[in-house]
Amino acid sequence: MLANSLQSNLAQADMQSRLAKLISLGTVNEVDYETAKVRVKIGDWLTTWLPWLTNQAFNDMTWQAPEVGEQVMVLAPCGDLAQGVVLGSVYQKAHNIDKVVSDVAKEERINVQRTKYQDGSMLEYDRNKHQYLIDVKQDTAVIKLKSAKDIILEADNDLNVIVKNNANVTVTENATITVENGDASLTTNTGSISVTATDALNLKGDVVNIESTGGNVAVKAAATLKLNGSHISAQE
Repeated sequence: MLANSLQSNLAQADMQSRLAKLISLGTVNEVDYETAKVRVKIGDWLTTWLPWLTNQAFNDMTWQAPEVGEQVMVLAPCGDLAQGVVLGSVYQKAHNIDKVVSDVAKEERINVQRTKYQDGSMLEYDRNKHQYLIDVKQDTAVIKLKSAKDIILEADNDLNVIVKNNANVTVTENATITVENGDASLTTNTGSISVTATDALNLKGDVVNIESTGGNVAVKAAATLKLNGSHISAQE
């Protein structure tokens, strides 16, 4: 009976130990960005290298690596930390929720999905405002959109493009701008507008008006200059 009692006590102690290790809260101590594994410090205990959970890891794959000092949850199947998996991050005092949504009212936070980066850049969707925002900070910021085939921008209302410096559009084949209803206008508040073609340049319309409001109009041809019209007149 003594042996059975001892075995029972050992089994009970082992079960309690496993249950205590089933779900643990710890801090990332080391990160291996090559194997996608971390070592987590849980109290005074440092785990072996553990994989972290990701959204997808088969045909479609995602990557978002934890950082040293990040507070995470560890799931250990059967209470065996050697088989543990890092489930995800937990807000902590030094890195709390105010750092990411301090500008959003508490009653509106249910509608906001946001990722805020260390440099201040932000990716956000607000389902209440129906607004998707990509905000990249710093002077060297670049947003790159690349497609192997077509890129289609479609707006049921207005499309506004605001550039505070230079705008360059390069087309290797044909470029067409079509206005189905209304007018098309190209205006500069200061500076010049230049239209250059290495081949033919055609201006065609029901009525074509060329007007200089402050100076001369110069027309120059390297070869023949032709003016064709049912009536051509000049006045001072």
